[in-house]
Amino acid sequence: MSPCPDDTDTQALPTGVEHCMSTALENIAGGVLAVDTDGCVVLFNRAAERITGHERGNVLGRSYGELPFFPGNGGAGALFERIAAGPAGERQEKRINRGEGASCPAESLVRSVRNGEGELVGALEILTDLSAINELREEVSRSRTLSALGEMSANVAHEIRNPLGSIGGFAALLERDLDDDDPRRNLVKKIIEGVASLDKIVTNLLIYTRPLKADLRQTDLTQYVNEVLAYLEVEIESRTLPVQIMRDFPDGALSSRIDPSLMQQVLLNILQNALHAMRDKGGCLTISISRCRNGGGHRIDSLPEETIKLLIQDEGVGMSEEVRRKIFNPFFTTREDGTGLGLAISKKMIQEQNGVIQVDSRQNVGTKITILLPYCP
Repeated sequence: MSPCPDDTDTQALPTGVEHCMSTALENIAGGVLAVDTDGCVVLFNRAAERITGHERGNVLGRSYGELPFFPGNGGAGALFERIAAGPAGERQEKRINRGEGASCPAESLVRSVRNGEGELVGALEILTDLSAINELREEVSRSRTLSALGEMSANVAHEIRNPLGSIGGFAALLERDLDDDDPRRNLVKKIIEGVASLDKIVTNLLIYTRPLKADLRQTDLTQYVNEVLAYLEVEIESRTLPVQIMRDFPDGALSSRIDPSLMQQVLLNILQNALHAMRDKGGCLTISISRCRNGGGHRIDSLPEETIKLLIQDEGVGMSEEVRRKIFNPFFTTREDGTGLGLAISKKMIQEQNGVIQVDSRQNVGTKITILLPYCP
C-alpha cells in the first residue's frame, strides 16, 4: 500500500482522479469526498466541510477508515464493496458525527473513478445533508395526523362544552347556597376550578382546530414588542421574579405585516414559558430584533429575501433534543399545569402571518426561539 500524500494541493491527486475532479466541485451543494485505491482521502470539497463539520486540512491524506465523522465505517474497502455490489449498494443513509455530541443524517452515493484505460483509480462518495428533508417528511406526516386529529377534536370539543357549562353553572349555584364557613364550600370551589381548567383546554383546542384568518397590518415591530414587554415587566415586578429583561433593538423602525392580536398571543405565550423556565435559577431574558437576508445554507423558501428576525432567548432549564422535537405537537407538555397547546397554537398563528418559528435549546443552558417574518419597507 503506497503512503498517503502529505500535500493537500490537488496536484497530489492521481492522474485519473485529477481529470474527473474540476474546480466546479468546490461550488456544488453536495459534499464530495474522493479516495485513491489505497484508501487515502485525496479530495474533500467545501460542501463536505460544511456537512461533516470537519476542515479539509484535517481530512486530506488520512485513511478513509480513520475519518472521525464516519465511526466504524469499515474503511475504504467498504466503499469499493458498495461499488462492486452495483445499484443495490450505491446509495446508503449514514449518520455523520459532527463532534461535541452533534450529528446529522446524510445520504451517501458512491461512484467508481476510472482512467482512460478503464482501470479503477479511486472512488467518489457524494454526501447530501438529509436534515432538512427529514424535518420536512416529519412535518408532512405530522400535518396529516394533526389534520385528522383536529377534525375529530373539534367535534369532541363542541360536545364537551355544553355539559361542561352546565356543571359549572350548577356548581356556582351550589356555592351560592352554602354558608361561608361550610366545609363543603371548598369542595365546590375545586369543582369550579376544574371546570375552568377544562374550559380553557376546550377553548384552546377549538382555537387550534378552527381555521384562522389573520388581519395583516403593517406594524413597526420594535414599538410593538416594546409594548408587549411592558406587560411582562409588570408581572415580573409583581411576582418578584429574579429575571432581567435585555432589549437589543435597532434605532429605526422595522416593519412587517402582522396581525397584532395574534402576535400578542404568540409573544405572551413564549415569554410566559421563558419566565416559567427561569422561575428558580433566574437570569437574563434577551429579546432582539434585526433585519437579515434569507439565504445561505439555511434558506427558507416560504420567506422573501428580506426578513425580520425576532429572537427570544432565556437562561432557563432548557430541554433535551427529544423534547425539542416534540415541542410543537398538540398536548405535549413538560409542565404540570400546561395543556400542551400553547406552542402548537403559536406555530399556527405565526404561519398564518407568513412567518416561521424555530426552537433551539440546551439543557441547563436555556432556550432560544426565533421568529422570522417578511420585512416590509
